[in-house]
Amino acid sequence: MENKLLIRASQLGMLMTEPKTKADKEAGKLSETAKTMVEAIWLYDKFGYKESTVTDEMMKGLLCEQDSMALVQEVLGGEFRVKNDERKQNDYIIGTADIPLKKEDVIEDLKSSYNLRTFFNAEYKERDLYWWQGQAYMWLWGKNNYRLIYCLVPTPDEYILEQKKKFYYKFNCDETNEDYIKISMQIEKNNELIKDIPAEQRVKSFAFQFDKEAIEQVKVQYEKAVNYYNSLSL
Repeated sequence: MENKLLIRASQLGMLMTEPKTKADKEAGKLSETAKTMVEAIWLYDKFGYKESTVTDEMMKGLLCEQDSMALVQEVLGGEFRVKNDERKQNDYIIGTADIPLKKEDVIEDLKSSYNLRTFFNAEYKERDLYWWQGQAYMWLWGKNNYRLIYCLVPTPDEYILEQKKKFYYKFNCDETNEDYIKISMQIEKNNELIKDIPAEQRVKSFAFQFDKEAIEQVKVQYEKAVNYYNSLSL
């Protein structure tokens, strides 16, 4: 029995990327990004092979999830937010939405910005990866509205220490090195200054709606992905 191809909500934007060449676009081909994503799913389905990558940005998101949720509650108010752990799927996609509100026709997705710079640059772009992820979750949960929320909260001290350790080893474990001392002090300062920024300035919220036409486009791309998935072999 063949495995059924299910696209994770976080992967949907990759499926929907367009090919680079005009000829491939006109031919309706999958992009190389979409193919690479399908290949990764196939390798996992067939062999259990998976490449796990946890970046510093991802780690902060995991460590600061509750802090970001508390900040959003303080700034935006509304119903009490609870992290969702329910996974849903349909014939095309699968995913675990962040916060499907119960009293509102809204799903919220919280992103803990890595630092002041990334928060400063945080923005909303229609049809980017986060937009498609939002469409996926609204589709699965039957919601019509989505809020993409960026939060700026301090990084836990233990992870700040890990950041400093990286430079400690780069400077040959010499704690007296002036460059190492300067960098370590700046790492601490960059984190501490977040606490002095008013809470209302540390939350950015972008709202958008469910797009039925986009979902129909997903279904077309999905069939192409299935054909490619079924064509794969070692």
